[in-house]
Amino acid sequence: MNLTTLGFAIAVLLVLAGLVLAAVGLKSLGGKPEQQRIETFVSERPDTQARGPDQPEDREFLDSLAQRTVVAWLKNIISYLSRYTPAQTIQETNRRLAIAGNPYNFRAPQYYGIRMFLLLLGMLLAFVIYRIHPSTMNLLLGLLLLAVCLGAPGLWLSSRMKQRQDTIRRGLPDALDMLSVITAAGLSFDQAMLRLGQTFRTPVGMEFVRVVSEMEIGISRRQALRNLQARVDITELSSFVSVILQSETLGMSIADVLHSQAEQMRVYRQFRAKEIASQLPAKMMLPLVAFIFPALFGVLLGPFLPVLMQILAK
Repeated sequence: MNLTTLGFAIAVLLVLAGLVLAAVGLKSLGGKPEQQRIETFVSERPDTQARGPDQPEDREFLDSLAQRTVVAWLKNIISYLSRYTPAQTIQETNRRLAIAGNPYNFRAPQYYGIRMFLLLLGMLLAFVIYRIHPSTMNLLLGLLLLAVCLGAPGLWLSSRMKQRQDTIRRGLPDALDMLSVITAAGLSFDQAMLRLGQTFRTPVGMEFVRVVSEMEIGISRRQALRNLQARVDITELSSFVSVILQSETLGMSIADVLHSQAEQMRVYRQFRAKEIASQLPAKMMLPLVAFIFPALFGVLLGPFLPVLMQILAK
């Protein structure tokens, strides 16, 4: 086995190891909401009460082998790398993660730890690729791989933010309709938000449930709604929060305000759909130029190529 084959094999093994570690880490750090709730309720196991002071419970042996080895090692690496996170970016990153719904229960230190881990992995892979065969092409390939490892977490977070904001934007008119129906039936606005979240397990419903949870621990309704506005950060919800706070100050009927807001949100949704449709022709230009026009030119100019070659040959 020569040096080139050995280096290529090492690079492939490093890529596979990085993918496995990332997949296992994301699976262990996140998990479904149902699994997290079950783990919360069974965190205190019944057999702990039967144990005496001389019989400590070895909780680390209750986990699987992968969680005690690979996952624990990955968490230690991420925690160590997160120490070098710039302090001034922690708050902004936490805000972006909150808008994205805190995927996999990430916080800013874990997020930047994963970014640094991918950066180091990309630097190592770029070095290995260049050492296999030093050339300009391999150098460019290594730099491209390094740029992908550096920018992939940011693109992933931005896509999760946009996806969740679009989901909340689409579901907000229906949620406001349900809130207006519930409040018209006799429930208060706080109870209506709680009932909406219990009925519809959607991002909109969960955000309203979080507002009620914040109010239960002593936060005022005004501040809880302001926190909702900051967590979601979309224009439609900001307008809704402003109108609700204004109606609360003026003593207006919440049911009437919710009904009018639901109609207004539907109008916003129609305008947004028209805006997206108006952008489609410009977005279709790149696929047309890249894929359709070359094939069309080939079909039209293909029969004239032999004649053109003969003319040029003369």
